[in-house]
Amino acid sequence: MSMHRELNPQLFGTQAPAEKIGQTVDQTHPAHSIMGKNPENPGAGGKLPYPSIDIKAIEHQVATLRLALMQMEKRTEAVSSKIDELGRGVHARLERFSQAITRVEDIQSQNQQDATGKFAQIAARVNERKVTDSKVQELIDRHNTIIRNFENRLLSLQRIVTEQEMALHNAQAALEESRAELSKRHR
Repeated sequence: MSMHRELNPQLFGTQAPAEKIGQTVDQTHPAHSIMGKNPENPGAGGKLPYPSIDIKAIEHQVATLRLALMQMEKRTEAVSSKIDELGRGVHARLERFSQAITRVEDIQSQNQQDATGKFAQIAARVNERKVTDSKVQELIDRHNTIIRNFENRLLSLQRIVTEQEMALHNAQAALEESRAELSKRHR
């Protein structure tokens, strides 16, 4: 049993025919140029695995790919810069929104403190008014009590005056009677 040994074609910078399968074919060159054979010179195919025209095409394709890669990198950089710019814009907007929310919260807190202070002032005024009203009511009640007492005393005095007038009237009547009797006796 003999085993065939083959050299790795990549050691010398050449490609095996199986690796050529995935490559794109240049439409301007016939298929024999890919195989490394020249139909005009059939014996020359063994000297160069690739004709010089194929290497130039591959170099052209590599240059085209590099150019496309550079353009893609530029696009990627442009997209990345746009994303960074958008990120900065979004961050700035979020920062402004955060500051606006903080301002609104501060204003709301200040308004709440103002409202609480005003409510406390109103409650204090209402309490003062209640105290004043209760004092006024006490004064009115005392005044009414004094007036009632005065009226009661006045009524009592009027009864006494009436009784005294009646007593005086009776006394005058008795005096008149007595005078009349005395005058009758002295005549």
